Amino acid sequence: MSGHPPSWLAVLLLALLIPITGTLSGQTSGILFPPVWRWSNPSPHGANLYDMAYGSGTWIEVGEAGQIFASDDLSTWIPYDSHTSASLRAVTMLGGRIVITGESGTVVTGDSIDTLYLLDLGTTDWLEGVAASANRVVAVGDNGAIYASTNAVAWERVPVLFNHWLTSVAWGGGTFVLVGERGFIATSPNGNLWTPRSSGTTNDLYHVSWINDHFLAVGDGGFAASSPAGGLWTRVQTGATNTLYAAAGNANSEIVAGVSELRFKTTGGAWESRIAPAGGSQAPAWTYNCALWADGGYVLGGRSGVVVEGSQTNAAAPWTWTAQDSAIRTWLWDVAHTGSRFLAVGDRGTLLSSPDGFDWDVELVPDTATNSILLGIGGSTNLSLAVGSRGTILTSTDGFVWTQEAAPTSNDLQGVFSTGTQYFLCGGGGTLLAGVDGTNWIARKTPTTAFLSSITRHRGVLVAVGDEGTLLTSEDDGANWTSRGTGETNWLYQVRSLGEVAIAVGENGTLLTSSNALDWVQQPVTTDAWLTGVDLIAGTYVAVGTQGTVLMSTWLTNWLDVGTLTGKSLYGVTHADGMLVMVGSEGTILRSLLVPAEAPVNISRYSRTATQEVFLFTGQPGVRFQLETTPGLDSWEPGAILELIDSSGSLLYSRSLAQPGVSARFYHTIH
Repeated sequence: MSGHPPSWLAVLLLALLIPITGTLSGQTSGILFPPVWRWSNPSPHGANLYDMAYGSGTWIEVGEAGQIFASDDLSTWIPYDSHTSASLRAVTMLGGRIVITGESGTVVTGDSIDTLYLLDLGTTDWLEGVAASANRVVAVGDNGAIYASTNAVAWERVPVLFNHWLTSVAWGGGTFVLVGERGFIATSPNGNLWTPRSSGTTNDLYHVSWINDHFLAVGDGGFAASSPAGGLWTRVQTGATNTLYAAAGNANSEIVAGVSELRFKTTGGAWESRIAPAGGSQAPAWTYNCALWADGGYVLGGRSGVVVEGSQTNAAAPWTWTAQDSAIRTWLWDVAHTGSRFLAVGDRGTLLSSPDGFDWDVELVPDTATNSILLGIGGSTNLSLAVGSRGTILTSTDGFVWTQEAAPTSNDLQGVFSTGTQYFLCGGGGTLLAGVDGTNWIARKTPTTAFLSSITRHRGVLVAVGDEGTLLTSEDDGANWTSRGTGETNWLYQVRSLGEVAIAVGENGTLLTSSNALDWVQQPVTTDAWLTGVDLIAGTYVAVGTQGTVLMSTWLTNWLDVGTLTGKSLYGVTHADGMLVMVGSEGTILRSLLVPAEAPVNISRYSRTATQEVFLFTGQPGVRFQLETTPGLDSWEPGAILELIDSSGSLLYSRSLAQPGVSARFYHTIH
């Protein structure tokens, strides 16, 4: 099942239908806009997956924020442009045509994964399920929404006498079957005329599949039921007690999966759990939203991009369940660029480093720190400090070898700041520590017992912020601290000195600015998300927060919600060499090259045949560029927008000649 050659590694085209440059909602900005986000961790991606399909040797995944990925080996997943940021909830094949449905009537369809088209059905109803017969495709969703089409382009809403929220639809045995809330089930021979059926439960049902010769529906509380034709349903005791979101199988075996559930049975056998938190030949305990039988084995997809393959070497061999990546998925609480590396910290003593924001390595920490929650990271070019729960302090001079220092306090520590000659830490109970070497610390008295979560210096004034709107300043290098009345009661989570202003961000969209660190002004921000980090890159301020919030502004008084690839909470942001990096829950690390270098993208190699030409491009990793051609240097014809998507800074691009045997004579790239 995993034996397919990774052909897409050799010839890769990213048809990104986005402008190469832009402006920030009319504001003057030195960054590329809109930003194009890419996953750095988990690898190959961390998107929540909601459905999968298989056809012509290709697996397709769809998920949150309009994300589509495809693979021919279950290991390398390539992102493709859906032309939408809407959540994509279901995918199927209508013959050779890809059909994807999702949020607010979204439909994405195409005959090729790299040529997809966006349709809008003009409804706010989410289309949660889609299935196809040989000549008809049916999508179902909120408020009894049912849409049908013969080509996935022209759709009609099917009138029905029920308004249940519908979650899934399947085709098999000459019948469409849909399921939904409160145990609702209906059947149709053609997708137009629907007959409600009794399921024998009031549990919400989340998925239905056709498995060889019967339908299998699953839902809340581990409920499962089967039916040979969709009319009469029989309860199936799988042993699952948690919510089930997926079911799949063939003539010899079947599975159900959901929240920390994977149950498996062979024909005539008993259901068994195949979940083992310790790994081995069993699947990890995780939330699985979709499952598929294809190409002789099972594939499951779930939260944060987890993909598990179920396979056996021969018919007599036991089944093994293997996660297709080993990425870190612990929560990450902070990120910084110190010295020449990005550093990120999180739960369970997690400490990651990267030279470029693309590729991240797990760094070893002392065994005594592996149960610590590392909440903050920072330092200078000579010394990096990671701090966390129960006074944990780790130090490193190179970002690779870390030493645990004696804890100077039992309070949690989070804020880290270096003036270049002195280091400051802050944390629970109003804790504020000062030191010069990372080992010896002096406790400074503060006028608060609030948790201090961040510290910085602006125009010679040290500023510490924390819970209950606490904002402290010191004008004598931290010897004495004064409480500043800001009128805020929201937690001020982070404070940074960025250019000419200091900025504090926090709970309920709070954002304060100050030119002198002493007098603070609240800025209008149209979000109630926690803002957890802020940065300045090329004249553009970037604030990040919970539920995937990313705001940008050049004026500080007008913030634009630019969105990102995930609804997962973000807790830290930093940049270096034009690359913005954000970290957050479930191991999320996102990057965007906002300020590319001026160096050109080179055409390092070129070859052609009578029908095809191949280019090898090299340049700065992350750069988006356009290939232009001309037969005579008098006028240039624009081509596809491409991207050097990984850390190698290279792309092998193949395209068919418009006129076989004839090729443009000259080429160049622009970005």
